Amino acid sequence: MDEPPTNLPSQPLNQILFGPPGTGKTYNTTRLAVQIADPQWYADQGEPDNRAVRERYDALQAEKRIVFTTFHQSFAYEDFIEGIRAESSDNGQLNYPVQDGVFKELCESADAKVTRQSGEQIDLNGRRFWKMSLGNTLADNDDIYQECLENNYVLLGYGESIDFSRCTSRDSVRKQFEAANSLEIQQSDYPITAVHNFRNTLQVGDLVVISDGNRKFRAIGEITGDYQRLETDERTGYQQARPVKWHRQYEPSLPHEQLFKKALSQMTLYELRPSTIDMDKLAELLAPQDISEPQQKPLVLIIDEINRGNISRIFGELITLLEPAKRKGGEDAREVILPYSKKPFAVPPNVYVIGTMNTADKSLAQLDLALRRRFSFVEMPPNPELLAGTQVYGIDIGELLTTLNQRIEALLDRDHLIGHSYFLPLCSLPLEERESKLASIFQQQILPLLQEYFFDDWQRIGWVLNDPAKHPHHRFITEGGQQPLNELFPADIASQINERRFSLNTAAFVQPDAYRGILPPAATTTTSPQSPALEETESAVPA
Repeated sequence: MDEPPTNLPSQPLNQILFGPPGTGKTYNTTRLAVQIADPQWYADQGEPDNRAVRERYDALQAEKRIVFTTFHQSFAYEDFIEGIRAESSDNGQLNYPVQDGVFKELCESADAKVTRQSGEQIDLNGRRFWKMSLGNTLADNDDIYQECLENNYVLLGYGESIDFSRCTSRDSVRKQFEAANSLEIQQSDYPITAVHNFRNTLQVGDLVVISDGNRKFRAIGEITGDYQRLETDERTGYQQARPVKWHRQYEPSLPHEQLFKKALSQMTLYELRPSTIDMDKLAELLAPQDISEPQQKPLVLIIDEINRGNISRIFGELITLLEPAKRKGGEDAREVILPYSKKPFAVPPNVYVIGTMNTADKSLAQLDLALRRRFSFVEMPPNPELLAGTQVYGIDIGELLTTLNQRIEALLDRDHLIGHSYFLPLCSLPLEERESKLASIFQQQILPLLQEYFFDDWQRIGWVLNDPAKHPHHRFITEGGQQPLNELFPADIASQINERRFSLNTAAFVQPDAYRGILPPAATTTTSPQSPALEETESAVPA
């Protein structure tokens, strides 16, 4: 049994940050992910500022050490673990390879280690680089790839058993195909191109990256000799050979992002352009290292809105493998056979999962029970203390938020509070700009949020804003329409109708007393003279 690494952060392997909107879940997730993925950098920085954390986060995300995804109703097992995707091969034939989902790809990257290296320093200056496929990765076995590793050569599948030893040009390669009456060139000219590149263009000293599908690579070798035709009676095909020295072999394969700037092509053999390959990453991969004691780096998967997805449909049988004891190297380590690839799979101990959960969408009690048992939960409540001392119209914004949330909790629950981050922009603004910003926050964010919370129950929204206690000119919500009910209906009908029409008093958003009136009288730090009567400006509230 593999032993779990001992150099990992002491954070829970699975945790969910939950709270109402605007409480800093995304902000704290970013910082937490960096702290886990690169604890040494975080410790060296002391308490890094937000900009430094964000820059490091972006760098770790580019290296695939932090991966971000969002759950939604259409997100499925095939997106998260593995699924079948249609791809066209060199000759136009449609194949259906198994493509890894975001979680499986991260797990394989976390578990990948160098199983073979040449042990020498490699100078990359002046070299050319090629991508090559060895064998069929869709097959249950991978005999061609293993044969190449064992015998220190690469084999090309095109060319059947034809001998191209005397072919020094593309035209001579074509004639050799025609002389052999080869069926390979009847549908496409690519076999001619592939053999010509393999026989003539590929040079001693060139580096060849062996792909594993279009999104992974599994070995790096150096061409050390000229073309050879492999004599074998065991098969037809894969008899075109070039000797190589294997500098690296990875098991399992690494994701293409750890070397390439974009996904690989299905083409069997082609030269890699400088814009495709990241030379710094290649140099790092080929740097000598001690493979006797591999140090597994922590990798982080962030799942935003984890409660929006269908957990059973997304995780499938793998939900139990998230438990620390059931991970690879754990005391009760388990693995499953995946349904598409038919390969064993286990969750490495260095994969950390951080979820975020908006309690306004779904409460903790409604969360999938299997998920709740396997995750630690960290509550992210509103923090009005971050707003303390920030004043607009003489009102302490922290106290304003506290009052609003106390009313919401009394009328609704704790899951539908208002987060402090809605008001944080006020803290960095000069005094003269805060008033217009507060109006914008209330009109564009707070009121729509309350509409969502209370399902357009404008009477209760008015209660949250303490409108009944205010002068009519200072109420955000006013009752009634443009015409009284007794003018719209006969008296006997009007008397039976409860007034349910409400309108938004847009003038209130720029009135200081509209905000002062939200607070109990003792909470305001300054008093103002009675505002003169204002002409109400009303706009109909959507039904």
